[in-house]
Amino acid sequence: MSMSPRKDRSTTVVVGHGSRDAEANAAFEQWMQLYQETYPERRLRHAFLELTPPYLGDVLREEAAHCDELLVAPLSLLPAAHIKNDIPLAIAGLQKEFPDLRIIATQAFGVHEKLIQFWVRHWAEAAAQISADDRKEWVLLCVGRGSSDGDANSTFYKIARLTAEALGIPTMIPAFIGITWPSLDEALEMLARQRPKGVVMLPYFLFQGVLVHRITQKMQAFHERFPWIKQLQLKPFGVDRVTCDVLEERLKEAQGSPALALPCVTCAYRVPLGALHEQVGGLKSLLWSVRHQFTHQQAMPHQHAHMPLEKHILVCTNTDCANRGSVQIAHALQGALRKRGKHRTVRVTRTSCLGRCGEGPTVAVYPDGVWYRAMDVPSAEALVEQHVLNDRLLADKVDSLLS
Repeated sequence: MSMSPRKDRSTTVVVGHGSRDAEANAAFEQWMQLYQETYPERRLRHAFLELTPPYLGDVLREEAAHCDELLVAPLSLLPAAHIKNDIPLAIAGLQKEFPDLRIIATQAFGVHEKLIQFWVRHWAEAAAQISADDRKEWVLLCVGRGSSDGDANSTFYKIARLTAEALGIPTMIPAFIGITWPSLDEALEMLARQRPKGVVMLPYFLFQGVLVHRITQKMQAFHERFPWIKQLQLKPFGVDRVTCDVLEERLKEAQGSPALALPCVTCAYRVPLGALHEQVGGLKSLLWSVRHQFTHQQAMPHQHAHMPLEKHILVCTNTDCANRGSVQIAHALQGALRKRGKHRTVRVTRTSCLGRCGEGPTVAVYPDGVWYRAMDVPSAEALVEQHVLNDRLLADKVDSLLS
């Protein structure tokens, strides 16, 4: 009587996206080799979601016949649709076919202190010749892939902000190379109007590939247009142990060793993340508490004879701007607000000179601190629709952002 082979092993399947770019696929395979060398106790397989074999469904089915446990680990920086849809669907189908198989899936990398410290180290190396004072006048441009998933995009914003704080760069602009807004082209136009001394471009990608090459081309074109703005371009994570360590942590978390006691990975009591831990504790903590209580007392509900304003739009109607049509722009703004029922909570005020002569008509929106230049009547409608109603900038009209 023949006996079926005993299934007592665990396999970790690392899932990549897959690419038509041979360089990106080769980098993934090199990364797999590094991960195996770093954690030799794991039995590893790799699979891709699309574009190139071996495909995830095929690999899972092959391993399910020989294992009693499958660990499915996406090599993904952000929690986008592939992780929320494609991988769960593949696992659900496999579970029906192998009901006794234990399947554990990990989350994406998301916010992780080791990834942010990676950029801190590389920025320190690249910017060694830049003085501390000059660094304050640089801008951090974080560029991601972009997703139709709002969770992934908002996580990217959080990572970009935390990275800027860790690098000590006071101005940060997030952008995407595809799918969603703001696009890299829009961000570069905004960047040019800020007139920084330099820009450090951080490509938030795992490996070099088609999109990273496209970003590099756009940055080169930007340099040709604005050669006085210095540039530093950092490289993607690449084949580096830091991403191996982060994936290993995500696997152990999924297996419950250790279980996450706190959901907020930016909590300064849990991990040191950039300069965040310096903002907590002692006298500074006491001062923050007192200030927090005071500002809440100042903001307690009180009677208004008018509706509180959401935004205040200032339109320069001094001679130069008036000659360029600013009075008509003010009327157009008021009409657009009234048409949308926002005329009571958004005020338009004509002002004297705003100090942008020759670049007007100038319009400033507060409390956002966004100044627009070269406005016209059609742009007034767009400003109300995009900025006032949807908090989206008119990138081609932005002059500067004031804190």
